[in-house]
Amino acid sequence: MNARARLSLLTTAVVVLGVLVALALMRPAGSDSEAAAEGIRTDGSPFQGATRPPAPSPTFALRDQQGRPVSVEDLRGSAAIVTFVYSTCDDTCPAMARQIATALDTLGEDVPTLLISVDPEGDTPGSAQRFLNKMGLRDRARFVLGTRAELAPVWKAYGIQPQGAGFDHSAYALIIDRKGRQRVSWPSEKLQSDGLAHDVREVQRQDAAQAAAAR
Repeated sequence: MNARARLSLLTTAVVVLGVLVALALMRPAGSDSEAAAEGIRTDGSPFQGATRPPAPSPTFALRDQQGRPVSVEDLRGSAAIVTFVYSTCDDTCPAMARQIATALDTLGEDVPTLLISVDPEGDTPGSAQRFLNKMGLRDRARFVLGTRAELAPVWKAYGIQPQGAGFDHSAYALIIDRKGRQRVSWPSEKLQSDGLAHDVREVQRQDAAQAAAAR
């Protein structure tokens, strides 16, 4: 190859490289990196939390901190929040509960919210009520209590490891749709009140659309 041909190939390569660089610099503002920085999903999901297959919630019939019957049927007909805590926790559980309380403030309405015990020996009606009061969830959420034998099937159905000696319980918040199906999961370390409120609204929107289509 003579010098003229080599020069021509080099010039062409430089031009192509310049075009590629220019295209990269002209990438739209809504790029994946910017979306990620803003907490926006880029995988097509309308949710900011982790999407779950719409599995039904387990059936149960237990009591809340005031001794009132509580069951999964109480969640039907409305988007709802379910989480798993224990009343004497001093780190993860209070942080999650406060995020949930702030999400309800953001929503401007109290959707059904259940806090299910993961420490049946330590959670009493009194300690559960004090926890709700302290977390700003008095009369806004119900603390589900029971014996270990009563709660074990609920933990198993939701995939929860209860609190134990030397290990911590599974900690996340779920959003349930009006049919009682699990839709979104928020691990405790990623739970954000704004994101939780956003996802509740999205579940409500989808519920309304499905109800309208069924008429």
